Amino acid sequence: MKTILHIVGNRPQFIKLAILYKELSETGIPQKIIHTGQHSSAEMSDIFFSQLGLPEIDCSLQLQNIHSADSFISEASVLLQGYFKLTSESIVFVYGDTNTTLAAAIAAKRTGLPLLHFEAGIRTGDSSMPEEINRILTDRIANTNYCCTEKNYLTLLAEGYGTSISCNVKLTGDLMYDAFLKIPFAENKTEVTEKDYVATTIHRAANILSKDKLAAIINGLNNIHKQICVVMPLHPHTRKRITEYGLKPEFQILNPLGYPAMKTFLSNSSYVVTDSGGAAREAFFCKKRSVIVMDHPFWPEIIEADCSTNVSADSLLLYESFFKLPLLCPDFGKPIFGNGNATQLIKDDILHFQN
Repeated sequence: MKTILHIVGNRPQFIKLAILYKELSETGIPQKIIHTGQHSSAEMSDIFFSQLGLPEIDCSLQLQNIHSADSFISEASVLLQGYFKLTSESIVFVYGDTNTTLAAAIAAKRTGLPLLHFEAGIRTGDSSMPEEINRILTDRIANTNYCCTEKNYLTLLAEGYGTSISCNVKLTGDLMYDAFLKIPFAENKTEVTEKDYVATTIHRAANILSKDKLAAIINGLNNIHKQICVVMPLHPHTRKRITEYGLKPEFQILNPLGYPAMKTFLSNSSYVVTDSGGAAREAFFCKKRSVIVMDHPFWPEIIEADCSTNVSADSLLLYESFFKLPLLCPDFGKPIFGNGNATQLIKDDILHFQN
């Protein structure tokens, strides 16, 4: 059997990897984990491997100190090509839309290895977003694209995938939903003492690399906090920018949370405010109304189901949108992200691909 090479580098990828790795391990298919180092701190990487029961990394590129996206993609691709050349009887599996994803996709094609891409077909229409570029390019060169939602699947079909473009397209549902259903909640409660609170995460580059945008978000959250407790597990990159810009959050700050603790944190909240595609769908899984601080959200399906709303990084708009959340009539029962069997469907396809 060909070895599955899982290429990962950040928190959401570790979660998806954990649930798929376990499913594939039951088949006897050999697997290896290659970590680029995109997220490398103990609180953003090590904790996920230990809590989710993942084995030791087979190869670590340790590229965390490369700050330019283009430099990271270039360096990671070169190093991965060297690794792939030593593992010619392999299949490369990539997740999502990160710089790690694109670097591995390029390396796979350069070395002639089959490329499987999970979370394909998302289109925001905003080509200024690095994630949009990474995902479109990875979709285009993958041998198989696995789609989380029907909208993603139909988007790829409309673009010619599966027909004029030589690529298999599969509607599988979402590995994150599988993980939500199968990985237990944390037994211990977080440090939040308030009964009613707003679970908040802000880390997207477009929001934190602009002082004006991050200041507007912090100001909006400060104003919301005056009426209901706002709590934010603070991403290291966001913490750095808050300090650099001299901003003054007046709400409660937590250290980053592992996945089980994050599930508990979201589940116990009253509402969610986030600029994370992962946290937005986790809020949906937890049946929490949310505000997504993105001009072009990754999951418009959540908004169409009246479970969420989106705003730009504007203090007043964020404040007003938040207090309109109780007016939504959410359909949390809509199976947007599948039926919790994405791991099974992907496993079956990989077994077929092996033959």
